[in-house]
Amino acid sequence: MQNNRLTFMEQLSERLTNIETILKKLDPVESLLERIALLEKNIYTTKGVFTFQEACTYIGISESMLYKLTSSKEIPHFKPRGKMLYFAKEELDKWLKQNYEPTAEEAARMANEAAAAQPFFNQRRYGKRKKN
Repeated sequence: MQNNRLTFMEQLSERLTNIETILKKLDPVESLLERIALLEKNIYTTKGVFTFQEACTYIGISESMLYKLTSSKEIPHFKPRGKMLYFAKEELDKWLKQNYEPTAEEAARMANEAAAAQPFFNQRRYGKRKKN
C-alpha cells in the first residue's frame, strides 16, 4: 500500500512539473496578446479618416453624444452618400483642442503682461471732466 501511495505521489508531482513547464511556455504568449490588444487600440493614430464607431473611441464619448454633436453641427463631419458619417482626424484634433483653459500661473502671467503693456492709471477716462 505504501508503494502505491509513493508512486501516486510521484506521478502527481511529475504532472505538476509538466503543467508548470507548459505555463512557463505560455507566459510569453500572454505578453504578446497584451501587446496586440494595445496595438489594436492605438491603430487609430495611423488613420486619416474615422468611421462613426472609431470616432467615438478616439474622442472618448458615447454614440448618443456624438449623434447629438453631429445633428447640431457642433463637430466637423462628412456624409458622402447622405447617411454614413465620417470624421477627419485632423479636424477632430482641432475640435478637441478648442476653448483652451490656461492654468492659474499662465493666467496670472498674462494679466501681468497686459497690465505692463497698458497701465490702468495712464488710460484716458471718459465721462465727466474734472476742472483744474
